[in-house]
Amino acid sequence: MHARTVRLLMVAACIVGIWLALIAVKRYAADPNVTEAQAPSAAQVPSPEPAAAPGTTAQEPPRPVRDVTPGSVARVFMPPPAPGKRKPATSIRIAQPGVKPDGSITGDGGSVRLYGVSFPEPKKVCQAASGESWPCGRRAYITLHNKIAAQTVHCEPRASADPPAADCFIGDVNLAAWLIGQGLARLAADVTDAHLIASEAGAKRASLGLWADPREAAPSGSAQKR
Repeated sequence: MHARTVRLLMVAACIVGIWLALIAVKRYAADPNVTEAQAPSAAQVPSPEPAAAPGTTAQEPPRPVRDVTPGSVARVFMPPPAPGKRKPATSIRIAQPGVKPDGSITGDGGSVRLYGVSFPEPKKVCQAASGESWPCGRRAYITLHNKIAAQTVHCEPRASADPPAADCFIGDVNLAAWLIGQGLARLAADVTDAHLIASEAGAKRASLGLWADPREAAPSGSAQKR
């Protein structure tokens, strides 16, 4: 009798358990949000930050820059700087040099024109103090050609051009000052080089080359009256 009662209680308990399980299943099927609301969704779970490498510190996100310019001040955005002009070469070495009719020097290594020198026209004819005529334009060309023949000319450019204007030397001799000092060429306009100015002043005082011609040595106003 006692054993039968125990069995009935166990069966009843199983039936009650099955019944409660069915009620729970029906409730979930009717309203699934009841269970999901109790658990955080995947979007609510913060993703773990990547761990920093050993020996390094985590980088902070960049902070926005605050514009503190007053409203009454105009904002000026400067354009990027323009590329600078190309600088001339620091040195030009000309071997086997020659002279062109315009006075420029050319050879193995490049071409230059003497800085500060104004060559006379190749066909220019000047007059000596005695009244005798002589080809002063050709003389300047021949004299410079003979000076640099079979030599190596070393030049220091002063400005970018084609060909560049340069201070040129045979040894320690400045070719521009040497040519102007003999009165075979004039000082170019707007030249302020003290050495070249002194060379021309000396040639004028000694009435050398071009300055032996009274028409060349006369002031510009007197020359125009003639």
